[in-house]
Order: sequence, then structure tokens, then C-alpha cells
Amino acid sequence: MQEKIYYIAGMHCASCELLIEKRVLKEKGVKAADASLGNGTLRVECDGRMPRTNELNTWFQSDGYTFSETKQVEKKEPWLYVVEGKGIQMDMHILKKKIVILAQVAAVFFVLYLIERSGIAQYVSLSEQSSLGVFFLFGLVAGASSCAALVGGILLSLSKNWNDRYGYDASMGKKMVPHFYFHGGRLFAYTLFGGVLGSIGKAVGLGNVTIFATITILVSGVMLLIGLQMAGVKWAERCQIRMPKFITRRIAGTQQTAGNQLPFAIGAGTVLLPCGFTLIAQGIALTSGSAVQGAMMLGMFVFGTMIPLLFIGMATVKGSKNPKRGRIFSFYAGIVLVIFAAYNINGQFNVLGIPSVSDVFAKASVTDRTNIKVVRNPQGVQVVTMIAKGFEYTFTSPSTIQAGVPTTLLVDNQGMQGCGISLSARGLINGFVQLQPGQNTIDLGSPKKGTYKITCAMGMVAPITLHIQ
Repeated sequence: MQEKIYYIAGMHCASCELLIEKRVLKEKGVKAADASLGNGTLRVECDGRMPRTNELNTWFQSDGYTFSETKQVEKKEPWLYVVEGKGIQMDMHILKKKIVILAQVAAVFFVLYLIERSGIAQYVSLSEQSSLGVFFLFGLVAGASSCAALVGGILLSLSKNWNDRYGYDASMGKKMVPHFYFHGGRLFAYTLFGGVLGSIGKAVGLGNVTIFATITILVSGVMLLIGLQMAGVKWAERCQIRMPKFITRRIAGTQQTAGNQLPFAIGAGTVLLPCGFTLIAQGIALTSGSAVQGAMMLGMFVFGTMIPLLFIGMATVKGSKNPKRGRIFSFYAGIVLVIFAAYNINGQFNVLGIPSVSDVFAKASVTDRTNIKVVRNPQGVQVVTMIAKGFEYTFTSPSTIQAGVPTTLLVDNQGMQGCGISLSARGLINGFVQLQPGQNTIDLGSPKKGTYKITCAMGMVAPITLHIQ
């Protein structure tokens, strides 16, 4: 039995490994083939003639892989270089490619920005009297807007591993199976949770801001790593998060449903993630006072989110049909995933009240630039007032108040949209407050000295800061 190591250039995911291994194993005498993305190698065991490198290159020419018997050093072409007598020169071809990539990434940012700022949530509002059809529409809006950044980002990162399990030659129907299990888990968990909320009539773990934010940051950290891997960042590719190869090989070569319990469980686990839309639906299910009604409310809500999320799943499957298309799709999907992860992490920093990128762009309170005094009612209670409108919070009273004095926060909801309806202020407010139309009175007790951020449950509304001295 002979063994030989070949070096490969052009692999970008575990599906590449499966594709190469399955093709090489078809050759007479080949007993084992083990491709490694991390090492960029192919190990072959054979009891006959070993494949030649020129044969390997011919077999995989259309897939973009290059084989050699020595380690290949990637040549990086500089787009700026110095020519004697001419000074600094610029490679316009490379520069053009970089500009096109930047433009496409910028387009992704712009589309996500438009979705967030579109205000589509204002056209669907929920109450205890809302029909189940309205809950479905609310879920549809959630799946296409801010919730897509969290659950859609998770789905996008998981899809990479699910596609890798089956390889390039699997049908779309086969590759979509884990997606259906994922959404089945969501539907099961949300319906069950809605029934629990409706039956007991009180929040079940809905109010722990720190736990929710920590879970989201951890999940987003994994999303960030996978996004960097998909975008081709070399150091990230060495930290592969994947199933053992003996499992992926077995799944890729059979019709068994082994391993689909995990997508179901992950889908069910998303019930713990703090999407503002979800919290609103959960809060209404809580007040329904009926297990059946609460279950149907959340069931229809999550059923609505499935439609846009399934489109994300189908896009990932379409983009992984062959190595060349998969390589291109993987790059742009990775960029989107990195954006989602950074967006979520920044938002949860806002929720936790710690420094974030949002602070750089925060507008100073108008009231802090005047001599307006803090208002106190006849009982000596400090009154802080603010307006919630569109997708923004604005103070209408001084944002600097005195510590140790009973304080009330009055929020005038003039049409707040999306997750902004779920107000968060860690250290000032226990849990999240669901804003009702019109005036909302929130007792802050006698707050301690400190600086407190007021934002939404997802941290996506630009935070405003209350200073207590």
C-alpha cells in the first residue's frame, strides 16, 4: 500500500474536500482519500498506480482546483508598485477589481440600511384583539427586517455547514432538509412557549437583560468567525467549526436523516434570543390568558418569519451548486454574515450599557445645551420626559438628573416602530418595557449615580444617555 501527499490550491470550504475525495475514490486501486482545507493537502492511499498531478489537474480543471507535489505559495500582486524612473505606478486592473468588490459590499450595507429604515413595521401593529392573520403578517415583517440580522445571520452561518455535509452534487431538495428541520424546531418551540405564557399569565424568563444580551453576543461571535471563514480570511479558516469528517462523509453518501435533530434543536433554541419583534409577540401572548390562544399567536408569528428566512436558505443552497459559484457566493455571504454579527454585537453592547460604535454617532441632547431645570412634581419626584417616534428616542427634558431622588420616566410613544416598542435601560429598568401608544409612565425608583443607555431590546435604536449625578 502506497501513500502520497498532494498540495491543493483553490479550496474554500468542506464541500471542496468532499468533492475531491469522492472523485479520487472512483479511481481503480485508491483505498483512501483525505482532503484537508486547513492544510491545503490531499492524502491518497493506493495499492496500484498513484494518480499523477497532471491527471488531478485535468479532472478538477473546471472546478478551479490546482494540484502539485510541492507546497504552492500564493502570489500576491501589488496594485501599487514603484518603477525606476517613473515613480509610483498603479495596476488599474487590480484596482478596478477592488473597487467592484467594495461597491458590491457597499450595496449590501445600503440594502440592509434601507430595510432597517423603511419603517415597514408601522403598517402592522399587534394587540390582544389582533387576528391570527395579523400575527402572521407581523412575523413576515420581522423576518424581513431587524430579526433577520439575528436569526437570519444564524441561519446563514449554519447553512455553510449544512451545505458542506452533502457536497456540491446533492440536490436542492436534499440540501434544504436541515432548513425544514430548523424551522420545524422554531415552530414547535414558539408554539409551546406561547401556550406556556398564555396559561400561566406571567413572564417566563423574559426580563433578564444581561442573560439575553450575553447569549446574543456569544452567538454573534460564532457568526463573526464563520463569516470571516466564508470571506476567505486565512487565520479564521484555521479555526473550522464543523462536524467530524466521518459523519459528513456518511451523510453525503446516503439518504439517511441522521444529524437533522441538531438543526431542529438549534431552531427551537432561537426562542431564547431577544428579537424585539419576538418580545412584543411574546408579551401579547402572555396577556392572552389562554394556553390555546397564546400558542396560536406565537405559532402564526413564527410561521410568518419562515417565509423570508426560507428565501435566505434557498439562496445559500443555490449559491453552493458548484465550486466556482460556491466560492463567489461564500465570499459575499461571509461579508453579509460579518455585518450581521457586528451589528448584533454592537446592539447588545448598547443593551448592556457599555461603550459601542453607536456612541461615536450619538447626538448630544438638545436639552443639555440649555439652562432648563429638571422638572419635579408636587411630591418632589424628578420627571424625565422623552419621545419615541419612528425609529428614534429623543429627550424633551434635561438628560442629567440627581441621584438618590425618586424619579419617573415619561415616554410619549408617537408611533415608534419595530423593536423600538420594547424599551431597555439596564440598571434603570428591570427587563424590557413594552411601550403602549401615547403616554407611558415608568418608575425608575431612586437611581444611583452613573451613566445609563436607553435603547430598544435589540440595541438597534440609537441609544440616548441619561446621566445621574
